[in-house]
Amino acid sequence: MSEKTPLARKDLKVGMKVPWNIFDLEGRKLLAKGQEIRSDKMLDEMCQYVLFHDVPNEQHNAIKSTQGKLNVFDITAKYIKRIEKIYSELENQNPECIELINNLAKDILVLCIREPDGILGVCHVKNEYHYTHYHSLQCAYISVMIARRAGFSDYECYCLSAAAILANVSMQHTQEKLTKQTEPLTQAQNNIILKHPEKSVELLRSINYDNENVLDIIHEHHERCDGSGYPNGYKRENICRGALILGIADSYGAMVSTENYHKQFAINEVLQYFFKDKGSLYETHFSLLLIKVLTVFPPGCFVKLTNGETAIVVFRGKMSPMEPYLKSVLGKNGEEYANPLIRDLSIHKFDIQTICVNESEKPLNYSQIWGYTT
Repeated sequence: MSEKTPLARKDLKVGMKVPWNIFDLEGRKLLAKGQEIRSDKMLDEMCQYVLFHDVPNEQHNAIKSTQGKLNVFDITAKYIKRIEKIYSELENQNPECIELINNLAKDILVLCIREPDGILGVCHVKNEYHYTHYHSLQCAYISVMIARRAGFSDYECYCLSAAAILANVSMQHTQEKLTKQTEPLTQAQNNIILKHPEKSVELLRSINYDNENVLDIIHEHHERCDGSGYPNGYKRENICRGALILGIADSYGAMVSTENYHKQFAINEVLQYFFKDKGSLYETHFSLLLIKVLTVFPPGCFVKLTNGETAIVVFRGKMSPMEPYLKSVLGKNGEEYANPLIRDLSIHKFDIQTICVNESEKPLNYSQIWGYTT
């Protein structure tokens, strides 16, 4: 889709004769050049999709030159601010935040398609964001990656993206306190947690947010296949597909995070946990897709190599999950490299020994490591 550019709802209005052909993400033409957008209903139906328009020939070369890599780390910082804005507007019950939600959900979907390895990197490297906002975005990223692997439609992925952004909005202040809490949950905190799916739905309904697909995912994202979840104790057959995926993404993100009251687990331990679950809590097919999407050594994790170096995984292996593309940051004696060294395991003759932690004392420039900047 190199000759098409994303299209936002703000670019369209009822009565407009569109100056381009409009397509969805899969290349299906939704509206031909010169056709009129005749009603609000027609506009609403179109905007359920991630929209692109074709580019006039005289503009193509100029646009093509800007269609390189998208710096996921910089964009994530901007998305975090957009989530903060959405949460603030929701607290103030401002219905204008509905458009903010819709636009961000679509942008997340496009970014996941454009930069999947960078997305997974963002989901695993340490950051300084408020956990509440970061975790919502992390869940959206991982959920969309699983859903696309599962063959969900663009619209289903969009709904899942929106639900992930909004699922914890009603407990944002409690969640932020829990990131600094070392003692067990109080009964009051536990009650807030148990009620937050319903409270988030209520908050959204209060501003007339009416996407029932999104609301269902939010309401059910803590239900579990064996009926042990909340708020209603639904079993597998009664839980919507999007909620099954968001439940996995939410649990995975919490387990690998250093910024909450749960114990942090190593990535390989978490992947083994989902593999061994066998459909007890989490839907087996989607759990296995999580593992396939992340691979054994997901981007953003640090590994110890047989040559003694410590490296960060940058790209998943193209031919084999055991042969990812890495950047070594520490030498075998723990010395820090001024510039990380490329280690492509499909070419180099050493292997990964184990997943480890980053012991480098200097902050790493992840944008540079992923090749977004020089």
